Amino acid sequence: MVFPHPLPRTFRSLEWIFILAHFGTGFKSPHYNLPVALGFYSFFFLLSWVYPSDRPVWQRYCYIGLGLAVTLWARRIGLDLGLLLFFYLSKSYFLLKRRATFCLTLVTGVLWTLSESLADVDRATATSAQIPLNPAETFQSIALTAITYTAASAFVLMFSDMVVKEQNSRQRADALAAQVESLAATLERTRIAREIHDSLGHTLTDLDMQLAVAQQLRSHNLEQAFQSIDTAKVLAHQCIEDVSQALDRMRQSDFDLNQALTALMEQMRHNAALRVQWEINLPHLPVHQSYQIYCIVKEGMLNVQKHACASQVHFKGGSAPQGLVLELKDDGIGFNAEQPQTGFGLQGMMERVQLLGGQFKLHTASGQGTQIQVILPL
Repeated sequence: MVFPHPLPRTFRSLEWIFILAHFGTGFKSPHYNLPVALGFYSFFFLLSWVYPSDRPVWQRYCYIGLGLAVTLWARRIGLDLGLLLFFYLSKSYFLLKRRATFCLTLVTGVLWTLSESLADVDRATATSAQIPLNPAETFQSIALTAITYTAASAFVLMFSDMVVKEQNSRQRADALAAQVESLAATLERTRIAREIHDSLGHTLTDLDMQLAVAQQLRSHNLEQAFQSIDTAKVLAHQCIEDVSQALDRMRQSDFDLNQALTALMEQMRHNAALRVQWEINLPHLPVHQSYQIYCIVKEGMLNVQKHACASQVHFKGGSAPQGLVLELKDDGIGFNAEQPQTGFGLQGMMERVQLLGGQFKLHTASGQGTQIQVILPL
């Protein structure tokens, strides 16, 4: 497991602090051997520049084992480096697997307790060679050393585990933030494509068709060619109006959904050879939700106008026990819902319904018309 770059620098700084702490407290001991102590301190100072997080596992074991072995050796010759011992146990938690760290802690604890006991025996032998050792005192010293080591190692490992979990949580948070950013970019691209299709797609298609007709007729029927050009001018103006109206709707704080849908139905009835019927009684909704519903209905009506070859269409929108219900039914040619559909029409409607947390139901078949039902939560 490789951790972020600041972690090795943190370990190095702490190790230097522990070395200075040992160096300062060592002078209190009457048996302090300064040249030997400086040799050990120099060794750990050099070792602190190494942090084999990206090295093979066997090299990590050698690194941790070397640090622990040197601290035990120092203790055996009378130099207490207990802080550095627990420091390398903490490092093992970051560099090795958790089970290996626990086993290493257990083995080190046995060796450390044995070293402490032998050091006590050596001190007792040196100061009172004529007095035999008291087994009770020896056992008490061993028990005290074991308890102290167990408590200290448990604290070090628990603290290391907390740091590891914090590092993992930060990495997961960074990964999640990157995913959210990518998803937001994807949703924004989808929204832009949907808005372009809803506001400009159909009008630009008609504009292209009129210009194509004018190109075909310009050589032998100038009058009809000019009529197509005039229609294209009207459609170009309609594109500008669509963009302006879409922006106005998004900015309005008092957008009236019922009024906007009624105006849409009136426009469809006048601009297409359709018999349009509607029943609209929708409650007051937030502006962003009202605008999404307006775009859903508009897309459905434009699909009927362009593709259904229908003679009549009926729209109904209102409240029901299951939520807000929108129903659009035509008597057109229908289509095979199992086949993949080209274009953004139905896809745009379903995406908007999904955005509002609703349900989209489609009933159609070839020659049997189409019925769309949208259920939105209130």
